[in-house]
Amino acid sequence: MKNSEFKKYYERLNPKQKEAVDAIEGPVMVIAGPGTGKTQILTLRIANILEKTDTPPEAILALTYTESGVASMRGRLSEMIGSSAYRVTISTFHGFANNIIHNYPEEFPYIIGANSITEVEQFKIMEGIITSSDLSILKPFGDTFYYLRSALSTINKLKQEGVKPDEFEKIIKEEEKKFSLIDDLYYDKGAHKAR
Repeated sequence: MKNSEFKKYYERLNPKQKEAVDAIEGPVMVIAGPGTGKTQILTLRIANILEKTDTPPEAILALTYTESGVASMRGRLSEMIGSSAYRVTISTFHGFANNIIHNYPEEFPYIIGANSITEVEQFKIMEGIITSSDLSILKPFGDTFYYLRSALSTINKLKQEGVKPDEFEKIIKEEEKKFSLIDDLYYDKGAHKAR
């Protein structure tokens, strides 16, 4: 391992982050917000495991949500350990799942032959739903599909977070209840009274 690169990144960590990197056996859970260094910690932990154990690079799987996370992790890891970084499997969750389906088609008889829906097809489906719905709020005058992109984005986020439609419906109902309890929700007087 190129110790100077590892040390450079390692020295920037706080004590809890160092604890996660130093744990070379068993699971480690890192809970932190965006931009707090989770990818950095994972990359350093991989380098540390490869340095301090006899684990071969091929035995390590690192998953992240984005392609940019994959590229960042691969780049930092190659700075620290050299070309063996390319023998570590680093992938997005989606890419890894697709790879498993591709390599073991007999295990997925209902998926094989199916194609993922394209973004254009998603837009067409949502356009049909919005057009046929009675929800006038979703169809503002002058731009019927104004909310289409944000609706698709929200659906994708809910799917990523594993929120099922019935769970989402419960969340909406709870939020509506909270909203209706707001004291100054409606005007008490003046030209806008009861609005």
